[in-house]
Amino acid sequence: MPIYRRLPKRGFHNVNAKHFAVINLGRLQKAIDEKRIDAAKPITTEILSDAGLIGKVLDGVRLLARGEIKAKITIEVVGASAAAIAAVEKAGGSVTVTAPKAVAAEA
Repeated sequence: MPIYRRLPKRGFHNVNAKHFAVINLGRLQKAIDEKRIDAAKPITTEILSDAGLIGKVLDGVRLLARGEIKAKITIEVVGASAAAIAAVEKAGGSVTVTAPKAVAAEA
């Protein structure tokens, strides 16, 4: 019997899982300070990729709240954490989330 059939199988791999490129607020602010991104214009996936902040786009870009944002920005992403949205809005900016919201299961 071949070795791959003799060894036990462990874990679970979801073939339908989404894989996002992640950007934190601290890296975004650093890129704005270094003039790689213009904060006056809307920030999209293409602009983040051109600035070198993300590699492969995969299933979209997800914005996370690690770090601090001081600039007033308008950003369009597939997903964002609640803390990241609050931090951007506190700085005077706005976040547009383009992913459809998950439908809550009715019990």
